This record gives sequence, C-alpha cells and structure tokens, in this order.
Amino acid sequence: MFDIGFPELLLIILVSLIVIGPEKLPELIKSFSRIYRYIKEYINKTKTEVEKNIGMDSIRQDLHNEKKMKDFKNQETLQDSKKIDD
Repeated sequence: MFDIGFPELLLIILVSLIVIGPEKLPELIKSFSRIYRYIKEYINKTKTEVEKNIGMDSIRQDLHNEKKMKDFKNQETLQDSKKIDD
C-alpha cells in the first residue's frame, strides 16, 4: 500500500524509538493498528454500499454478457470464413 521497503521501515522504527521511547512504542503501534483497521473497514463498507447503490452487479453482468456475445459472433464469423475457404 505505502511501498515502504525494509530500510525505510527500519529507519522509521529507529526514529520512533528515539523520539517516543521504548516504553510507549508498543502502545503507539497498537493504537495505529486499530486506527488503520477502522479506516480500512470503513472504506470497504463505503465501497460496498456505493457499488450496491449504483448497481455494479448488474453492470458487471451486462458487461460479461456483452463480452460473451462478441466472442460468440467472432466465433461464428470464423466458422463462416472457414466454410467459404472450403
């Protein structure tokens, strides 16, 4: 998500240890993980609700059906061209 590599993560941990101190760091990490989890759940719920309201399922189904029809027509065209060649 944030594209943070190991060296960057190590630097963040070291700076956090110096600034916050080793006593409060575990508590701070727990707080950040709770906040992150809450935000992630909120975003997922909102995304699901928006998709439901705009009818994404029906749009996906329509697109899928349209693709199947195009594939079918392409297959028919290919078969017709083979008949002409024969």
